[in-house]
Amino acid sequence: MEEDNLLPPPINFNCWKHHAGFIKEQIKILSIKSDVILLKKHLLKIGESQMDLYLGKLNPADISKQIIAHLKKAKILEPDKYITWLINDGYDYKLAQLSDNSIWTLRLSESKDRYVHIHPGRYSTQTIRAKATTLKTAILILCFEQATELKTVNTDLVNQIRKEYLNEPPIKSLSSASGLRRLVDLLRT
Repeated sequence: MEEDNLLPPPINFNCWKHHAGFIKEQIKILSIKSDVILLKKHLLKIGESQMDLYLGKLNPADISKQIIAHLKKAKILEPDKYITWLINDGYDYKLAQLSDNSIWTLRLSESKDRYVHIHPGRYSTQTIRAKATTLKTAILILCFEQATELKTVNTDLVNQIRKEYLNEPPIKSLSSASGLRRLVDLLRT
């Protein structure tokens, strides 16, 4: 599912990169065997860097609505006012706290209709920091498990997935990639 269908304008939020609950729901829907091309398209949205992944209970629409309410209350929802507010103190971002005490970073998006780019604040409450390749690998492992009903993650499977779907080098062992094991477990539950 495209995030834009879930989110009210002017919010721009990459749910594949920053929202664990969204990713879990997509894993239930997708399977590697049914639509590899679509899955790869979604994984491209994750990019190549590190990111903060929101683990809280608010869904993407609720997060968006709270950000919009925050901007409306401050009378800065219109594009020109929003841009002025963002750059007012010499930075290109602001932070907003939501009802669950999570902190969100607000930036300017390149999209004219979705100019409020949001993502979880770095190392904020209810987030974990993850490498893009680790997140992509975890998503693929869980989709593979779902498609094959395999429930054991081992180094050979991880390396097969990394080579075949991500063009990434193999890992030595799952213990050397403990972040991957933790992320798989987190997205599995």
